[in-house]
Amino acid sequence: MKTTQVLYTRIFTDLGPLQKAHILQYALTSEPQEALPYGVMVTALQKEGQRSESCGALFGKEEDACRLLVFLWENAVGPLTMPGVVEDLRRSGVLFCREEEK
Repeated sequence: MKTTQVLYTRIFTDLGPLQKAHILQYALTSEPQEALPYGVMVTALQKEGQRSESCGALFGKEEDACRLLVFLWENAVGPLTMPGVVEDLRRSGVLFCREEEK
């Protein structure tokens, strides 16, 4: 059974033409029976909690997933830029995961 726990949340305020109000949620998922049991999911929520975009990556080791989760949160990486960040980290040999988009 897949379990999901939201570990980090970033709340952005409305700054007129510079930025719309939104929330980024960073979650660690686990599904023990899968080949890659650990996942990181970034979800952007617009006003009123409506889900707008989501992106994730799967890992074989929990520590790899946790490192990426903290990196994404600390750098406020959203779901639209996450695939590029994950690909750059994979190509540099820093991160071993399989990307998945939803």
